Amino acid sequence: MVNIFQTNYEARLKSWFELRQNLQNADVQTKCVEIDKFWQSVPLLNHYLHPHDIDNWPGPWDLIVENNYCMIARGLGMIYTLLLLGINDVDFCLALNDNREDVAIVLVDNAKYVMNYWPDMVLNIKSTEFEVVQKLDINNIKNKIQGAA
Repeated sequence: MVNIFQTNYEARLKSWFELRQNLQNADVQTKCVEIDKFWQSVPLLNHYLHPHDIDNWPGPWDLIVENNYCMIARGLGMIYTLLLLGINDVDFCLALNDNREDVAIVLVDNAKYVMNYWPDMVLNIKSTEFEVVQKLDINNIKNKIQGAA
């Protein structure tokens, strides 16, 4: 099976659109699982986006065009997808896992679902497994969708 993120822009855009269409009527848990699975397939770079440069982060369609992903960019793709599907109870946090390694986690539904944490797994975990270091401004991210529309 071909990794969609190793294809051209049109194919990536179409696949992302189809994901959102297929999940339109799904429950929140299904949306979280399928969105996480989709974005977990991106090839990761060590550094692409910096959390203190959020004003210069790409909008949703620019993210697909640029096709560069670090852990933060992958989480951003998840958030854009959730927001476009009408799920607004989303937080984007920089955290430390239980090994004191940096992670960028997406919390959905008052942290009921944790995305971008373990590959191919949306967790409903105790908050003791990670320590939130910084909460990123989700309103800034929402504005990028409105500005791109």
